Amino acid sequence: MHDLIEAYRKNGRPRFAELRALYEAGQGKIVEEYCALHFEAALLLVAEDQAGTDGEVVYKLRLYYDPVEGTSDVDDVFRSVRRVERKYSVLLGGQSQEILVRGLYTAAVALLGLLDAMVDSGQKSARVAAAVLSARKEIRQIEQNAREAALDRALVRYLGGLAVGVFAAAAVAIAVYFLPLPGELRWQLLICVVCGAIGAVLSVMTRTANRERVRVSLDQGRLVIIFSGCFRLVIGAVFGAAMLVLVRAGLLPLAVPDSPEQVTLFFAGLAFLAGFSERRAQDTIVRTLPGAVEQNVAEPARGKDG
Repeated sequence: MHDLIEAYRKNGRPRFAELRALYEAGQGKIVEEYCALHFEAALLLVAEDQAGTDGEVVYKLRLYYDPVEGTSDVDDVFRSVRRVERKYSVLLGGQSQEILVRGLYTAAVALLGLLDAMVDSGQKSARVAAAVLSARKEIRQIEQNAREAALDRALVRYLGGLAVGVFAAAAVAIAVYFLPLPGELRWQLLICVVCGAIGAVLSVMTRTANRERVRVSLDQGRLVIIFSGCFRLVIGAVFGAAMLVLVRAGLLPLAVPDSPEQVTLFFAGLAFLAGFSERRAQDTIVRTLPGAVEQNVAEPARGKDG
């Protein structure tokens, strides 16, 4: 970039086009560029073909500037730009990633252009300080938007995992069908597996429709997020079956209806609720463990000297 800046600043720019083409051959196509006129600085927006993908493009920033003309606050802003770009370029792709990098480019160019215009100016300190505050605010907003986009992308993968989980839950149902159990119990267990899985799916769909954020960690990899969605369905199916086992075994003090039709509906509804809210189902199961009552008894409050 140093050679590119020097070629840009020379009168007539005789070698700039040649060096620009050489740079693009090694680093990717230059989409936008800014070169300062009064000190050595340049900012490039580069579109680089992603290796191993079918024409996918990743947008990157390339920055060079003489730190003598900046301040520690300016350096901090540019470090923030690089941090946000690198973090969310991994988490985002396509148009979302392009929008992110273009927004960062605009914020960085505004600050770099001010440094270029205020070289040797007596008002440089005040103007740069105000520009730094503005740039930080804009970068925080860009980062927030990028985080929202990354969470939406992770949610799509999570929902894709739910689709995969349908086959996993079907495998659990098939395994239950071939268990050596009495016919009535086998069918009740099978119904509970299906209802628990349906409750898990409806729980995610309800939160998504109500614009509630499904808890997905951005630090997890793509496969982990997909498997998390898959396991959510399996967990709902297993909890549905577990509720039937616990009630039939007498570990949960619930009154079971006498009518055979009502019994089936009772366990189907119980399994659906277990899949819909797996946390409450887990708490209920934990309370059935031996000694759980004693462990849940609150200790008496202690004073300062206790």
